[in-house]
Amino acid sequence: MRQTLHTLIILSLSIIQLSAFDQAEFFESRIRPVLAENCYECHNSINKSKSGLVLDFKGGMVRGGEKGPVISFKKPEESLLLRVMRHEINNLKMPKGGPKLADSIIMDFEKWISNGAYDPREKPPTAEEFAKETSWEKIREKRKLWWSFQPIRKVKTSQARNEHPVDHFLDRKIIAAGLKPNENAETLSILRRLSYALTGLPPSIEQQNRFADTSAESIQQAVNEFSDEMLNSPQFGERWARHWMDWVRYADSHGSEGDPQIPNAFRYRNYLIRALNEDVSFDQLVLEHIAGDLIEKPRINNALAINESAIGTAQLRFVLHGFAPTDALDEHVRFTDDQIDTVTKTFLGLTVSCARCHHHKFDAISQDDYYALFGILSNGRPAQKVIDDPSVINQYNNDLTSLKQKIKNELVQSWMKIDIEHELKNSNKKSSPSDETLDFLMPWKKLNSLKDQEFSKEWQRLKKQVEESENRLVSRRQNSNKNYWNLGIQGTYAKWKKSGTGLNEHSSKAGQFSLNFKGEEIIHNIMPAGVFTHLLSTKQNGTLSSPRFKFEKGNLWIRVIGDKSATVRYSVWNYPRRGTVYPKSSPEPTAEKWIRFKTDYWAGETGYLEVTTNRDHPVEAGNTERSWFGVTEAFYASHDESTPKDEVSEILSPLFTASLPPKNSQELAIIYAEVSKDAIKAWKNNSITDAQARILNSLIKQGILPNSQKEVPTSKNSVLEYRKFESLLKAPRLAPGLLDGEPFEQTLFERGNHKKPAHKVPRRFLEAIDPTPYPNDSIGRLEFAEDLLREDNPFTSRVMVNRIWHHLFGHGIVRTPDNFGRLGEKPSHPELLDFLATKFREDGWSIKSMIKFLVTTKAFRASSKPSAKAQQRDPNNLLLSHANLRRLEAEAIHDSMLSLSGRIKLDRVAEGNSEPSSSLRRSVYRQMKRNSLDPFLSVFDAPVPSSTKGRRDVTNVPAQSLTLMNDPLVIRAAREFSNLHRNGDLKDRISVMFRNSLGRNPTPNEIKQSMDYLTVSDQESAKQKNILLGLQEKKLKLSQEIAKLIDPVREKLIEDKKSSKDPIKKYPLDPVLQWNFESGLKDQILGLKANLKNGATVEKGRLIIRKGGYAVTDNLPIEINEKTLSSWVQLDNLNQRAGGVITIQNLNGGIFDSIVFAEKEPRKWMSGSNGFSRTKSFHSAPPENLAHNQLVHIAITYSPDGKITGYRNGKRYGKPYTTNLYKYQKNKSVLSFGVRHLPASRKRLLRGSISQASVYDRALTQSEIHAIFHPNSYVSLKEVEKSLSSEEMNLYTKLTAQLDSLEKKLRELEATEVADKPDLEDLALALFNMKEFIYLK
Repeated sequence: MRQTLHTLIILSLSIIQLSAFDQAEFFESRIRPVLAENCYECHNSINKSKSGLVLDFKGGMVRGGEKGPVISFKKPEESLLLRVMRHEINNLKMPKGGPKLADSIIMDFEKWISNGAYDPREKPPTAEEFAKETSWEKIREKRKLWWSFQPIRKVKTSQARNEHPVDHFLDRKIIAAGLKPNENAETLSILRRLSYALTGLPPSIEQQNRFADTSAESIQQAVNEFSDEMLNSPQFGERWARHWMDWVRYADSHGSEGDPQIPNAFRYRNYLIRALNEDVSFDQLVLEHIAGDLIEKPRINNALAINESAIGTAQLRFVLHGFAPTDALDEHVRFTDDQIDTVTKTFLGLTVSCARCHHHKFDAISQDDYYALFGILSNGRPAQKVIDDPSVINQYNNDLTSLKQKIKNELVQSWMKIDIEHELKNSNKKSSPSDETLDFLMPWKKLNSLKDQEFSKEWQRLKKQVEESENRLVSRRQNSNKNYWNLGIQGTYAKWKKSGTGLNEHSSKAGQFSLNFKGEEIIHNIMPAGVFTHLLSTKQNGTLSSPRFKFEKGNLWIRVIGDKSATVRYSVWNYPRRGTVYPKSSPEPTAEKWIRFKTDYWAGETGYLEVTTNRDHPVEAGNTERSWFGVTEAFYASHDESTPKDEVSEILSPLFTASLPPKNSQELAIIYAEVSKDAIKAWKNNSITDAQARILNSLIKQGILPNSQKEVPTSKNSVLEYRKFESLLKAPRLAPGLLDGEPFEQTLFERGNHKKPAHKVPRRFLEAIDPTPYPNDSIGRLEFAEDLLREDNPFTSRVMVNRIWHHLFGHGIVRTPDNFGRLGEKPSHPELLDFLATKFREDGWSIKSMIKFLVTTKAFRASSKPSAKAQQRDPNNLLLSHANLRRLEAEAIHDSMLSLSGRIKLDRVAEGNSEPSSSLRRSVYRQMKRNSLDPFLSVFDAPVPSSTKGRRDVTNVPAQSLTLMNDPLVIRAAREFSNLHRNGDLKDRISVMFRNSLGRNPTPNEIKQSMDYLTVSDQESAKQKNILLGLQEKKLKLSQEIAKLIDPVREKLIEDKKSSKDPIKKYPLDPVLQWNFESGLKDQILGLKANLKNGATVEKGRLIIRKGGYAVTDNLPIEINEKTLSSWVQLDNLNQRAGGVITIQNLNGGIFDSIVFAEKEPRKWMSGSNGFSRTKSFHSAPPENLAHNQLVHIAITYSPDGKITGYRNGKRYGKPYTTNLYKYQKNKSVLSFGVRHLPASRKRLLRGSISQASVYDRALTQSEIHAIFHPNSYVSLKEVEKSLSSEEMNLYTKLTAQLDSLEKKLRELEATEVADKPDLEDLALALFNMKEFIYLK
């Protein structure tokens, strides 16, 4: 049929004879532009003729190439050119690598060939002609004709009564195709569809009842009411945030070697959930995602006291970072390309990153476009940005500043009364000559005991030393041949980029000072001019970043002071991690320190210096609340230049400016007093110099000037009040973000090769929309964000409404939501798409309004069962005559099971850090570590967070079925789900389980089938139990026979040992870690230290853990999987609950194994674990009744097969059970004592004392555990075996072999057998495995 039609078209075309004029016009308008855009690149007479084919002039076209002529005049429709254009020949398609040309274009070529293939190109073009014909400008204008580059049209809608505009657009096409739109789906199917679409959770039975009642009157009213209810549910934001996180490839880590955390990434997810729940307009969110830190009036969340807008740019930091790349620019290009790709796909639906190496192959996107955006985004330096509301985080600054001034005045009054000469003479008794350069008393210490000529000679020597020092200082600061930054000069500081509450717009003048926040001493430091983060509080943070510079061969020096947790580093091309060629250093807290970075390796590359407080490092951030730094200067020096150092002139020059030198110590004391008093006055008048500031600091440190509350009692009240206000300060909350440098024009890299720079490209938007460059003094991020939203940009609103449509209907109007270009699909309903895009903008960019508008359509309610005619005429359901059958996303499947089990935690919406896989919160809060993605979510196609994913893959693989049948999460959910339905009539219970899991009532046949299935299941379980009981009886008999054989031998050996005069042999059990707290806090094997926390102490050989105290070790330098935890412990009382004795855990305490007292059952010991994932009761274990009066020995063994066994005082404690083990990685885990797991909280703490604790890297046997408890009564099994006669040994070997075989069978059976298994557990699991459970119909 199709071939016949095609032939008729060709015949009809051949009848039409075109005039010469018409032929020329047809060729120039319809043929030549297509050839130039799609063919000339590979088939031309200038520089490339692939397969010998030339298409840029008539002769080449007629001649053809290696595969013969491309045009056939005898059989035009069989022309090779047409077959290649139609993609009929594998590996020979035009255009190469791109989509097939439009049918209308192919028909033009058919018509052209049928009419004789008129071609005025008589000779090959010159190079100039060829360049003009293939110019980008020409190609771009042609490509701008593609539908998505066209302006959004104002589309009129139907005014028909009660007809939804969307249904009007859809029905018109459906009817035109000879189809009918489907009727409504079943009532409860509509509710289930609505509930998952808006909240990602199944509807409750109560909701099902209400919906059914309302829909009986009007289904439209029911959808209206319930969509409002669900849109206003907190779970809406969680559901739709997960979609958005796919677009921006959200992750909690950077991937690559080490897979480091993205510090505070979770704040972005929580921000997104809040924004969607509050229906923050989409245009506002776009602005925040690109330039939220630059918005003039940011969006402040008063309830949380945070600047929400500042969090949006965190999405730009979800990039992958390689480890220590030797080519830093290549890494920089790669992660900037990642940003461009994500931003342009997410908000424009365009693959702009495809233009990195050349103009886009198919779309109107130039290589210059790519580098214009590169210049905007590559400027942003990775950083942590403060997100607190400035008015709140700085609310005490004025009080603290006023109190500081008051304290300063009180100190000045006290100091002016000090007899410096007297204090100097007394200092002789306190101090000795110092080697410190910045010691103001150094001359005094050297001179005060000298007389006459010796005094004068030493004075002159010191004076010369100071003069030489001053010359070196001037030389260092005036050398113009290198980058030199004096941060005490405001003009210099203004060029540095800064962020954080501890850094102001102005540098600190000399004489600024910091205070101590505890203890007797008042002043911490008086500083020279520079930059300091701790002038008000060490809780205030800072990131200080130098201007960009080119690295040279030589040394980069920076002079800093600060706490050791602060970071000093250089960054090459914005690379944020440390590594082999990316060193990191730290300051010292007591004195300024020169830090050197040798930079020969990076000569010629571009970078910057950076200093951060502890929590502000862009990747390796710590969690220390108090941290500070100060910077005074930095510079480059060649290798032959002398090493900079503290210069004596920086503190001693005022001493040597007197016109007459002192002749003796008395005169020197007078000069000292004058210089000191001048410094105090200058400090008071705010006219102090760097040298004077250092003088006062030195006099304080050496006790010449009083600096304690006892010595200056007038300051005590002010100091106490200052400390009170300072204690109220909160450490700033941080989120990933950017710190912009100076604007620059990015160099275009030829063919994308960063080693081949070409011309510079100004920052601007896409030239197809507006080629106007952004202002020279602007980074361009804010302008770019605004251009994304401009009215003549046809992409952003179309892309977003298409994404919303995709998540509501299963497929977008454009089925490639991340690509609106030529390689993407065309819209199935272009007018509808433009109508929705216009409405979206006119309705204030409200996402909730658009969702509400779409779910109230008849199309949303339609049945998913296609008619026979629809399957034939529209097999892909492009016309949407019926609803799409859709599988739930991985997160919805997980959350549904958790919800049905009754264990889901729906509180704390948009709160808290990312959670481990054991968490009971919704999966949107689950941690996404790039190198260890959640296996359950991955098997159901949760995307790898490496690029924008607007449309998830939907696979159907065996692993999914295996997961639903065997995954521990699924098994536990089924057990808990059935546990909720233990009581009542069986039919009623089955019905309720169907309604909860599938959102509908079961049919009578389904009830019958369920009951039959349960009967068979019960019979199988009973049969299994009988087999198990039989094997257990056999095991008991075999154990008794073995005991009967060896126990007499063991008892005799023990008696012989007791009566022997030989020393008792010790049996080393080789722990890998062992603490005897009588010997201190270091373990006796590796020397690993246990650090006391919150008031824990060691007294009389015991670790005392009460009143909130506990202990945590340094990171474990070993890997541990199979293990034994052992401890001697005494409790303060037996009524306490859920405290841990000894715990092994990962660094954040999210995964742990612990000896825990009375968490599940009062007075019973248990093996604690995260979310009880490896925890069951030790069945039949007795309650504790002695541990409050004496030490008891508790041990738990973890065998390789997952068997967990408890012991108390050397004896088996209850019944062991089998689960899975967790492997604790080397250097990524710790031990704690006295707390169930970290972070410590009141409900996790134990109250009592521990005398000894050990960890073994294997599961000890029962006799070995007994040996720990009672070492003198231990006889090893080997000793017993040696004492058996040959006859006894033969029998013993036979019996133990039988026992081993029996135990293996038992383990296999016990693994499948569950104690107290709910009677409906198998039904619950069967429901989870029904296709209907994971699909929306």
